[in-house]
Amino acid sequence: MPGDATLYVVDTSSLIEMKWYYPISIFESLWMKCETLMHNSRMCAPVAVFDELNHKDDELTAWARGNYKYLFQECTDFQVEMVHEILSKFPKLIDPNRETEQADPFVVALGLERRDGPQKSLVPLEVVVVTQERSTPERRTAKKKVIIPEVCRHYNLPCITLINMIAREGWKF
Repeated sequence: MPGDATLYVVDTSSLIEMKWYYPISIFESLWMKCETLMHNSRMCAPVAVFDELNHKDDELTAWARGNYKYLFQECTDFQVEMVHEILSKFPKLIDPNRETEQADPFVVALGLERRDGPQKSLVPLEVVVVTQERSTPERRTAKKKVIIPEVCRHYNLPCITLINMIAREGWKF
């Protein structure tokens, strides 16, 4: 397979967009391919992503609950340290007025942990963050909320969109 040595760390935005544009009931094979990645330890997300999804009662939340043990990674001490570092460098990555946990810094922290920590396979994995957030010249000059691709760029952590992940895997539908 084209991306066998790639681990994808997925953001909430990609899962939500996948639900909108590729509903489980219509694009079942896409969701099954993602489940295969998860079962092969090639796709994961921080538990903070689950927390962002879990407030709705829809098909995506049901899917996330059903795949919890394969997709979601519990927060580690390393990730907590990295979240503190990330937020000290990029405080606008989160909204300080929002009362619920925000997954963005945890997505990057999990990516860094999986990239820089001990590998759990004989084949070294390339760790890639998957998010629908996009950095544009207008966005950069507006100095608004910092987005995941900008933080990933700072840490030299590859960052792609969902459609790029599908293309990297060579999936055809």
